[in-house]
Amino acid sequence: MNDAPTCKILFIGRKEGDAQQLSWLISNVTKPVLELMHIPEADAVLNQRSIAGADVLLLDADSTGDADFETLKALRSVFPEVPVVLLTDDEENIGKFAIRNGAQDYLIRNQLTANGLARNLVSAIERQKGQGRTPDTTPLLESATAVLNRLPLGVILVTAASRVLFMNGKAKAFLDRQDGLLLDNNRVCRASNSKENKQLTELLGNALSAVGENAEGEFAMSVSREESDTALTVMVAPIGTGVAGKGAVLFISDPSEAVELSIDTICRLYALTPAEGRLALGLTNGNKLDDLAEEWGVSMHTVRSQLRQIFRKTDTSRQSELVKLILTGPAALQAGPVI
Repeated sequence: MNDAPTCKILFIGRKEGDAQQLSWLISNVTKPVLELMHIPEADAVLNQRSIAGADVLLLDADSTGDADFETLKALRSVFPEVPVVLLTDDEENIGKFAIRNGAQDYLIRNQLTANGLARNLVSAIERQKGQGRTPDTTPLLESATAVLNRLPLGVILVTAASRVLFMNGKAKAFLDRQDGLLLDNNRVCRASNSKENKQLTELLGNALSAVGENAEGEFAMSVSREESDTALTVMVAPIGTGVAGKGAVLFISDPSEAVELSIDTICRLYALTPAEGRLALGLTNGNKLDDLAEEWGVSMHTVRSQLRQIFRKTDTSRQSELVKLILTGPAALQAGPVI
């Protein structure tokens, strides 16, 4: 007897061939139990205001002829509690912009596999539940997501159990490549290299533990990639206290990309001197104090003195707090869109 809950998928698309392919893929998935429903036109769903109890909507973006995501936006407005995943051939012009317009995820048609389909759809449902959307909160949450998608770096929020709760578009792009970082079947962000994954696990453990709240320690690391000579920079900072629960945020950046924060903007925002702004930016880029001191030809006493002044002016007490403040503030937003 199979007591596993059924995940109901409503496929909205005009191509019967796609529906048949999806049905075949689903038949090869043993867990979770998937059930496929098919409706050719989104208008029928919107007019009837019914999705027949579906847990996730799979929308064929290429058959709508909708360049402005109006169908997606309409589905999100009428059914704000149900995640929408886009199916497309056009990753560049549709997939990369789908999340900005309310989609939880997108799938590339010619890359579909049975396990990949199941994993992405179930993950979309879990992320939707984690965001706690209601008709009243959906506009606010989607606006917040749009802001995070403008950041020039990946942002991943994880729970106290290290499971990914949310990621912005940039972070999803890094994880989708599975080069250096990846998302495992338990929705835990991992490093491909076993030694680096151990270090990442320790960083997360420190951020999520009581020790992490009272000690600075290491908070940044490099993650090597096979397809690039430049390693990713990953910074971890704790978030949440008390009844809100603990969690952590991972900031992921690619030093080879041209986007940079402005020292002048950082100085204006936080009333820092040019030297303090340079140090704040250096830490934000994942550099260590001793490396910066050596690069600039100054003593550790000097950089530590500057760091104390930065903490005082920004009302922070740890390097990870400072980095989080800068990377989620106006200085990062001014760096411009990333996808």
